[in-house]
Amino acid sequence: MLIIEGRTIMNRKLASQGYRILHLMEAIIVALAVALPAQAQQAARISPAAAQAELDALIKSAKAEGEVTFYISLTENVGKRVVDGFSAKYGIKTQFIRLTTAAMTQRYLTEAEAGTFAAEVVFNAGTAAPYIETQSKGWVEPISKAALPVITSGEYPAKFFDGNTAIVQVAPWTIAYNTNKVKGADIPKDWADLLNPKWKGEVLVADTSVGTVYAEFWIFIQDRYGEDYFKKISPNLRRYPGGVPAIQSLAAGEGSFQLPVPVALGQGPKDKGAPVAMVIPDLNTGLETRVVMTARARVKHPNAARLLANYVLTPEGNKVFNNEPGGVTVYDTAGLPKQYESPKPGAAARVKEMSTKLGF
Repeated sequence: MLIIEGRTIMNRKLASQGYRILHLMEAIIVALAVALPAQAQQAARISPAAAQAELDALIKSAKAEGEVTFYISLTENVGKRVVDGFSAKYGIKTQFIRLTTAAMTQRYLTEAEAGTFAAEVVFNAGTAAPYIETQSKGWVEPISKAALPVITSGEYPAKFFDGNTAIVQVAPWTIAYNTNKVKGADIPKDWADLLNPKWKGEVLVADTSVGTVYAEFWIFIQDRYGEDYFKKISPNLRRYPGGVPAIQSLAAGEGSFQLPVPVALGQGPKDKGAPVAMVIPDLNTGLETRVVMTARARVKHPNAARLLANYVLTPEGNKVFNNEPGGVTVYDTAGLPKQYESPKPGAAARVKEMSTKLGF
């Protein structure tokens, strides 16, 4: 807001006119605030020919560096697909380390404090706030300043790009169930279907402390169903330290359901013949995985890192990244549930709160 100080307007007519002008100025400022980001994005766009020239130069510089390392909090098979696709296309040695979201964030920040930046690119499921907050320290670089041809050309969908990071995958949550124990009318369609008292001790959940993505889900549930949901589901819960041990127990028949489950997590045991199936409720949120880039001055292979980020944000690379059930490419969102909502920000500060609500 605009604030006028140190002046008294005695004439009411002048005061009225002054306030009308003030409100008009505020409206103009608000309109400009909304319009400027879009105009800035348009101004940043370059022609297809210029984008290709930028890409050619980037490829040359990246190949001269010869290698790149990234961290990823998604399942191992996603990281391997990225390695195989990127290496095959550009001939650049690519390696990755897979960790849970919380462990990966802690490792990155610890290494950064020590001045070692092993991860040149990070694929982080859930909020990227812990990384973005380090921009003032010069540890990470806003993706808007990385001069990625796929961004500067306008090819990448603007709605998935916030300036600091860009979304590389949207993966709606599922309810996984054991097909030997759950059949017919008992197969759930909605999150509320698990509140039935007959499922006492049959619903497996992971502690939110393993990653903010779980906290994001439970915040969504609280907003939609209220506090009463936690009271009703509590007797039905069987608690696990993480999603992996929970899905293993579900496959072994130690429970009937697990929530929430990313498709990639449930698909592993299912592909190996375990009695696991999944349903995707229409009312839903999901894991939104973002690309985070370490500042170029901090890494050994800045151009290879930029080329890798550019690759996964192109239609070709994004398809490779999402080439499995449940992964929705940002270039085709038809696979999203009918009532999909992006996770709310601020989950990192509410991890303990959600964990407590679940009885951990």
